[in-house]
Amino acid sequence: MNKAPLLLLFFLLLSSCSVLDTSRIAPGYLDAIKKVKGYIVGYQNDSITPELIKSIPYASSTLKIGKGAPGLIILESLNEQEETWVSSDEIYLVFKDGRLVKTRGFFNNLISFQSSHVSFEKLIASGDPEPFVYYYSYDEPSLINMKVSGNRRFIRKEKVQLLGRQVELNLIEENFSNNYLGWKVKNKFWVDDEMFVWKSVQSISPKLPEFYIEVTKKPAK
Repeated sequence: MNKAPLLLLFFLLLSSCSVLDTSRIAPGYLDAIKKVKGYIVGYQNDSITPELIKSIPYASSTLKIGKGAPGLIILESLNEQEETWVSSDEIYLVFKDGRLVKTRGFFNNLISFQSSHVSFEKLIASGDPEPFVYYYSYDEPSLINMKVSGNRRFIRKEKVQLLGRQVELNLIEENFSNNYLGWKVKNKFWVDDEMFVWKSVQSISPKLPEFYIEVTKKPAK
């Protein structure tokens, strides 16, 4: 079954008035966005090749939302620990240490994420589960500091395929819930020994599907 129409339908639900001002994006990034235009909707995974990634002079990742086809996003800016990534359809994702903390361009955007410091290194070293509390805030409908609680732990080392190459990464899992909304999900992060997140599956809202992110070209820092 061709999954592309499912993602196309999802993007038709996006709010065009909520995207960031593209006039603030450097021309070089706009050129790169035009180059990958179309890859966010309607292409299967084998269309995103190492040759394509090499031809784009910016850090890049693949993004898959729910059951949709994967597409490319590129790094638009780096501000201290926060990375802003943009798709060809002007969807903006802000990551901090590999975690999705803000979005723009959806009908229900994450505008704030608060938590205590997350040390993947500590989890891997100890092997013990760790409880946590997170607070999520959204724009439409407005919801401020929705509380979720759960636990995270190091599962194991895994060999993972990343765009044609195999690497050994550490799998971290987070299980959390909000009982009032009946929201119960699991996040997964695959990190290397330097704690860089190469791959993740993240849920950020009860109203949005899971986000599948895989770094294809690591940002230079």
